Amino acid sequence: MKVSVIIPAYNVGSYIEACIDSVMNQSYEDLEVIVINDGSTDDTGEKLEKLKQKYPSIQLVTKENGGLSAARNDGVKIATGDFIAFVDSDDVIDRDMYKKMMATIQLSCADIVTIGVARLSGEDVYRSVLHERFMVADKLNTTIFETPELLYDTTSWNKIYSARFWRENKFQFPEGKTYEDIPVVIPAYLKAEHVNILRSVGYYWRHRVSGNKSITQQKNNLKMVRDRLDALLVSDQAFLDHENHDLRFKKEQKYLEIDLFSMIEWLFLAKKEDYLTVQKWVSDYVTTSIQTNAIETLPKTKQKMFRYIIQNAHIRFQMASLEWFLLKASKRFLGKR
Repeated sequence: MKVSVIIPAYNVGSYIEACIDSVMNQSYEDLEVIVINDGSTDDTGEKLEKLKQKYPSIQLVTKENGGLSAARNDGVKIATGDFIAFVDSDDVIDRDMYKKMMATIQLSCADIVTIGVARLSGEDVYRSVLHERFMVADKLNTTIFETPELLYDTTSWNKIYSARFWRENKFQFPEGKTYEDIPVVIPAYLKAEHVNILRSVGYYWRHRVSGNKSITQQKNNLKMVRDRLDALLVSDQAFLDHENHDLRFKKEQKYLEIDLFSMIEWLFLAKKEDYLTVQKWVSDYVTTSIQTNAIETLPKTKQKMFRYIIQNAHIRFQMASLEWFLLKASKRFLGKR
């Protein structure tokens, strides 16, 4: 069975060769590799032409810049594989990643197969804390209802998807948005009847340490905060078709702990006008979409931060935030000793 691997590329001249080499040297040979040069303005295009000469089987598409989501959607349109996969062009994958994932298909014909993730930060390699939450053991034929920890696995690129499943459900990445994975991955998990989980690390997710940061590393951007909140709203719509109160509660816990808390951490250093804007966004969302008892599962300091946001108690919020950052800094310091 063929796997179509879609790789959007935009201004990744420093990383694209390592990425493509890791895909083209897979031990699983039945691959269709589609690279979308999304209007790069650095030397990415030149390097891709050389890589095309090195690997003639690559399908190289050059287009005007339209963003990551549009490039992925374009790749899906021309993909002919039985399974669809995505790789971000600054990341690399383990040589046996697709072999391991496809081996589970022989045992259980899943709609989605997901695999463990490690972070690359300079010379350091360490397991992704976020993905570690659900990667406690290999599992076949599970669902998000049986394994709600999959709520923490919202990245699109450490997975393969049945092409039939993808197209029947008309999944598309939202164009013009950052945090484009959540509105696709969460609805896909809710629709999937069979999910296979592999704990072993297959995908290496780069944290750029230079000034050339990836889009989702640029967290001091008001539009990105709005896009992240909109992503939660889209995934909330997918939950309306499922009357599973336990899963809804776990979803709210995850949003509070990860997504919404990232927004209120951002508020601590925000400009006044941005603070007022995001404070209202978060307050409106929490009061309309989050149950009070979900907030009560958070550590006390985090509970206070959310309550002060809802109450518009700016000074108290700043004090609670300072308490949180000092606590976090002390834990990091003690952890390094």
